[in-house]
Amino acid sequence: MERRAFFKGLLASGVALEGIPRSVSAMGSKGPRPVEEQLGQLATDVSDLAVGDGGLWQRVRREFQMSDNVIHMNNGSIGASPRVVTDGIVEALGLLEADPYRNTWEGLGAQMETVRQKAATFIGADLDEVSLVRNCTEGMNNIATGLDLEPGDEILTTNHEHGGGMACWQYLRQYRGIKVNYLKMPNPVKDSAQLVRLVEQHLTPRTRVCSFMHADTITGLQMPMADIAAVTRPRDILLVCDAAQTPGMLDVDVRRLGVDAMASSSHKWLLAPKGTGILYIRKQVQDRIHPLSLLKGYMAYSGSGGTRDVAGILGHGVAIDFHNALGKARIEARCRALSMRVRGHLRQIPRLRLLTPDQPELSSGM
Repeated sequence: MERRAFFKGLLASGVALEGIPRSVSAMGSKGPRPVEEQLGQLATDVSDLAVGDGGLWQRVRREFQMSDNVIHMNNGSIGASPRVVTDGIVEALGLLEADPYRNTWEGLGAQMETVRQKAATFIGADLDEVSLVRNCTEGMNNIATGLDLEPGDEILTTNHEHGGGMACWQYLRQYRGIKVNYLKMPNPVKDSAQLVRLVEQHLTPRTRVCSFMHADTITGLQMPMADIAAVTRPRDILLVCDAAQTPGMLDVDVRRLGVDAMASSSHKWLLAPKGTGILYIRKQVQDRIHPLSLLKGYMAYSGSGGTRDVAGILGHGVAIDFHNALGKARIEARCRALSMRVRGHLRQIPRLRLLTPDQPELSSGM
């Protein structure tokens, strides 16, 4: 019998081991204010404030720990976690290190499943379609290396993809003989129909996967994933979405997008702890995408995934709660308003040509 199973058996039988509290809640709470209290106060304070109300965003600004002279404009690389998230991490770390064994796999560790449910709900997925990963790149790697592809099979992607989302396809090309085809993105994009036509024109009988970013980090374009899905799904081509930028910036719903698999980095616009992300694989295609890390299931901890950063994952859950307290639709409206404001000023610069589309369905907060 493994030592872990032995000790779990003792706990289940009611044997009290010295130094192991009977419940995590009995350990008490550390930190200036309980996380739940902070989130409740925030939700109350902003409940009646509209997106255009400056008081709303002044109130939200107080939740962050940045210096007053810092204006952070690079969520596309890394977000700044609000105080409630870092307080949640510190609180979890204190409890974890007070009883590391129990709280890694039980107690706090078991709460990681609650975070996975929060993540699934946040993107409109079912629990058994979502896994927690460290970042979008790891999620994309899991998708790509979990595919059953044969030499000569083809991947269609674009020349605007981020390097982190492209490495997995380059790996398959180098080591498995997969062909990677590139769609050259038009600049600027005229409309959704133009992109859908380009995708159709680049499909071949050997195309097995289309992999596109949700938000283009070069132009700020939002790819019309649902329109593309209407082309790929009838052809039984998997549609993979690099959504590193969008959860936390846009109100993402995987059902509306129509994607088969999606990976994201929560430490960007979702403002979660560094090294947190979400992986989604649609239930109906899980027999075609089966990464090693998910061999034992999609749980936050599994034998095929190994030990996790418990405190970071719990902080991930707090970040989702923070966004829900503000409202996803309200956050998207704010991100879009700021982007439009910047674009309005940029248009006043002589000879400057904007590549970001004006249509809301093709633009984002970038």
